[in-house]
This record gives sequence, structure tokens and C-alpha cells, in this order.
Amino acid sequence: MIDLSIVLHKEVTFPALLYVCYLLHRDLKSAKATSQVDDNAPEVETQHHVNPSSSLEWNPNPAMSSVRRIDSEEDYKPWHETKPYPYKPFKAGEYRLTMGVRPIPSDDWLVLENTYKERIESKWEIIKSNYKDVIYHLDPAMINCSESDIGQKTSGKVLTEEILITQKDVENSNVALCELYSYVTSFLIQRFPQFFEMKLSPSEESPGVFYNKILDEFHPLDPAKYLELEDGDISFLKYCCMNVEFIPRELQEGNCKTDKVGYIPLVTCSKTRRAHELILSMSRMVEEDLVLLLPNASRQYNGEYILFTGCFAFAAGFNPRQRYLKPLTLIHGPVPDYKRNLQSQMNKFFETTRQGKVVMRLNFSFQVHDKLYVTQENKGTEDEEIRAKTLDELRGGHDLYYRSERQCVVKLGPQSNAICFSIKTYLWNMAEQFLEDEFYAQESVIEDLRSAVTGMQENIGQYKRRPEWGPALVDLLQKRLERFK
Repeated sequence: MIDLSIVLHKEVTFPALLYVCYLLHRDLKSAKATSQVDDNAPEVETQHHVNPSSSLEWNPNPAMSSVRRIDSEEDYKPWHETKPYPYKPFKAGEYRLTMGVRPIPSDDWLVLENTYKERIESKWEIIKSNYKDVIYHLDPAMINCSESDIGQKTSGKVLTEEILITQKDVENSNVALCELYSYVTSFLIQRFPQFFEMKLSPSEESPGVFYNKILDEFHPLDPAKYLELEDGDISFLKYCCMNVEFIPRELQEGNCKTDKVGYIPLVTCSKTRRAHELILSMSRMVEEDLVLLLPNASRQYNGEYILFTGCFAFAAGFNPRQRYLKPLTLIHGPVPDYKRNLQSQMNKFFETTRQGKVVMRLNFSFQVHDKLYVTQENKGTEDEEIRAKTLDELRGGHDLYYRSERQCVVKLGPQSNAICFSIKTYLWNMAEQFLEDEFYAQESVIEDLRSAVTGMQENIGQYKRRPEWGPALVDLLQKRLERFK
């Protein structure tokens, strides 16, 4: 029989007991820290398993590392108490088509307002109904030119009808997408840590995930690693890429070869599918539409930036698919006087703006419906006869809407040099919201708007369909101004 008297002596057992207590205390403290939730965050209904064995290796993108927490600002309010900001893109007098950009702090790149949940769900319905028109990304099946062919195909051509797509372009679009994803997640975690955070994965499929507390959703954290995942659904995602419906049957069977201009196969490989899922993730993170532009490898269109990837769910009078794989000049082709007044300025700005700098521009128009995704109704053609609607037809302004876009431009880097357009859409009912707002209801603001509408040039007015809504709007504003007399 073994003599245990030595190990059971109090000089041995007491220190051992203290060590065991220390281990228990350490584990309990660690568990408490892991499960602790910010007091400012809204409650979520579902509890998720946290895998304590996962290791987290993540740092914010350097371009976003200096972004301040919003609760450090004096006028901080939680997102659900933050009203949409009443920007004033209009001014009295003649309308002038200008770039109208101004630098803003990187802290203000993406905003969080009380329309957040409602607008994201509206965007999701638009995506589900119009997926192939509003979501796009380069796919290997779209390659129509080899690296060795570029010089021969572009020799002597300043502007060509066909966009040349190479393997390098596909790779560049993937790099740009990953960089944008890193910018967005880093910004949200830095700026709004009460509502967005990095968490241990709720599954074995990822070392860490991006957690949206507002919607109680998990998203990938490392976009580059996510692109390399093989086919198969990821359990912590609540949605998947809706690709199968849109792949032509002959392409699914591997027998489709085409070089038709404008033929856009959506998804033909797992990497493109993962890229679509990253775009969908960002569409669930922020209200803004996000699109990426970069020159193609062959530097067509004198090196102009070309729309390569993104989500454009809140289009205001055009089908986004028709703008896909188009350079800046052709994207803005329908805009009156763009080529004469803005083309060179825009191209120079895109080339020379520094990485990480954020600039903002605003626009405005009106519409006679409450649609956020509009492919035709909001734009007039040059020779179109547009019938004016009366104020009575528009129910005294209840069927008239003020629409404005907050467009931010930021050049990504250091890998891609892509340009990101973020577009936040504001839609205010004139009778029920706009003219009841504390800012917009001011006499001076109403007078400036009336002057801006009446001072709009004919070609710009026709493009914005002013003949349809203009007379009723001016009548409504004039009636409101009379109240101040």
C-alpha cells in the first residue's frame, strides 16, 4: 500500500488548494469578460454559442484606425434616436452643374440614423426582386482578352465599344472588394462599437466574425480568407448568394462560351460566389449603396475609372446593370452638360485624390411616388412630352416626395487604389415630413427651394422631370410662404 501521508500534509495540500481556487477564479473572470455586453447596445433575442478555443487575430484597417467613437461627441444619440440629417443641397438662383465636393472628416463617412433597420430591409427586398440588376462583380467567365492581346486590341484606340476583361482585372476587382470590406467593417467597429463588434465565431468555420448587434447578424471578418472558402453554405450566415437562378443552363453544364458585348454571367465559381456574399454582407451592414470603380488593366478610355463591383439598390431613374462595366463618362452620359463641364474635373479628381480622404457631395430632385428603386420614372428624355400634375392630383403634396443623395467618395489603398462611391438616399414626403421638419419648414429654406426649382435650366429640368412635379411643387411652396406674411 502507498503511503499518502506526505502529499496529504497541510504544507502540500494548502498551497495546492489555493492554486485550484486561483484557476477557478481566472476561468470565471474570463467567462464573464467574454459574455459582457455594452450597456448602450439594444437587446437581442437569440443567444449564440461562443467557441472559447477560437483565436482572434484582427486589427482595424490602418485608414480607419483613427476614427473616433461616436459616443465621445457631445451631441451623441443612439442610432434609433438620430433623425435623418436635413442637408440643404439646393440654393436660390440658377442651377449650376458642378462637382460640388467638399472634404469631410473620415468619422462621418458612413452614418447611422433611425431609418437604419427599415431602409436595410427595403434594400433587401429590392435585392431579392432585382438581384441580377443591382448586384455585380467580375467573374472569370467574363474574361475576353489575354494579357498578351491588350496592346494589339487597344493600339490606336482612345475609346472602344468593348471593355477588355483580363485575368488581372478579375484579380484586381477581388482585391478592391476585400479592401472595401475591410474599410467598412473597421469603420463600423471603430465608430459604433456599441452596435458592431468582432466576436468569437458561433461555429467552427471562422476564427472570428463581425457581429451586428442591431440586426443580430453575423458576417465574415477576414474577406481575403473568406474568398478562398470552397463551395457550401456557411452556417452563421442568415442568407446566401442567390446565384443559381441566374446562371444560364448552358453555363452550368460547362458548354457556354461567348464573347458577346454586354453578356454578363453572374457567378460561375466559388470565389465569385463568396465575393457576392461579401457584397451582400455589406448591404446588411449599412444603409448606403456601395460601388467600386477602378481602371481596367488595359487602361481603356484613357485610364478612366470603370464600374466593376458593388450593390446599387437605390437607383434613381436608371437600371444599374446598364451602368456596369462603363467608364465615368458613359455612366454620366445622360446628365446634360456633363462632358463639357465635369468630365475632365472628375477624371483628374479620381486620379489625384489621396488614399483615405473622404469627400461628400449632395444632390436633390423630386418624384411623384415613394419608390426607392426607380429604373425609369424619375428621368426625362430630351424630346419627351411630360404632362404636369396638379397639386390636387398629388393630394396637396401627400403624393410628392423630396429625394436627395448623400454621395461620399473615398480612394481605397494601399493595395487597390479603387474609388468607392457610397450613396445614402433620403426620401421625404413633402406634406408629411419635409414641410413639417424643423429645419426645412423655415421661411428662408422654403424660399431658397422655390427659387432653385424655378431657376433650373430647361435641359436640367427636363432631365429631372420638372415639368411633371414642378408647377405643383411651386404652388405648394408658395402657399406655405404665404403663412409667414
